[in-house]
Amino acid sequence: MRRGRVAAGLRHAVLGAWVLVVLFPVFWMVLTSFKDAGDWVSWPTRWAPFVDFEPTLLNYRQIFYIGGTTQSGELRREAAEQAYVIWKGMADSVVIVTIASVASLLLGSALAYAISRFGTGGRNYPYTILTIRMLPPIVVAIPMLIYYTSIPELFANLGGARVEFFDTYSGLILLYIATTLPYVIWMMLAFIDEVPRELEHAARLMGAGRLSTIGKVVFPLVASGMTVTLLFVFILNWSEFLLALTLSQPKVLTLPVLLNKFQSAVEGRLYGPQAAIGTVVTIPVVILGFLIQKHLVKGFSFGMIRR
Repeated sequence: MRRGRVAAGLRHAVLGAWVLVVLFPVFWMVLTSFKDAGDWVSWPTRWAPFVDFEPTLLNYRQIFYIGGTTQSGELRREAAEQAYVIWKGMADSVVIVTIASVASLLLGSALAYAISRFGTGGRNYPYTILTIRMLPPIVVAIPMLIYYTSIPELFANLGGARVEFFDTYSGLILLYIATTLPYVIWMMLAFIDEVPRELEHAARLMGAGRLSTIGKVVFPLVASGMTVTLLFVFILNWSEFLLALTLSQPKVLTLPVLLNKFQSAVEGRLYGPQAAIGTVVTIPVVILGFLIQKHLVKGFSFGMIRR
């Protein structure tokens, strides 16, 4: 009995230490976002708000340029320019990630249905698709860079219209769809497999066509699974950094890439505003994480339909 308690205590201690290690960078980032320039690099580090330092919203005012800033001259001009870039980065991220996530979900759900009901690709096809996604992004980053930059010349030589994918919305959207599609297929396949085929047969006997059966019978039953999958893919696309860094900028800037580049020609790297941007970028991920947690039970239990 005592050994069991000791083992449980050790497990809890290891788990607690792991949680602290994982959450410490987040805590440090949020804490830094409320410090002024004098507290960013202070030593010893000032940990306690209202005790060691006075929290300030100056960094958030600076990145969003709310009511201007207390700076003047060159610093004020830089702040205005940086605020514009941040707002544009937010707009770019929302547009690219939303379109890519929804398109990936729709296309992946259709492919998952085909694999589930018609055995497309054979028995091991889902595993093959998932194996492709296991390649690290750096493996495809450079080849895609060469491909994207050569497309305009290729179409020009063929006498066609000028088509560009480098540093464009369409280029990143297509790439995000391609990189998240294996996850969508894999996740949706598990949900669709749990839908009894008898329900589809009954709908067909009542005169419903194939597309009508999919849209009115299958997809409504897997709605919770689609919600979980969409949120998961959205988080992946929202936090993607390497491909966006390689295949876009300066015209298109997502927030992860912008976070890495936020600095001033006068003051150097701006740790406070950079931490504020990081906090803003993290908020949607945290919210979607809670939403995923809320729908996970529904998503993984909906298939328990009485056959």
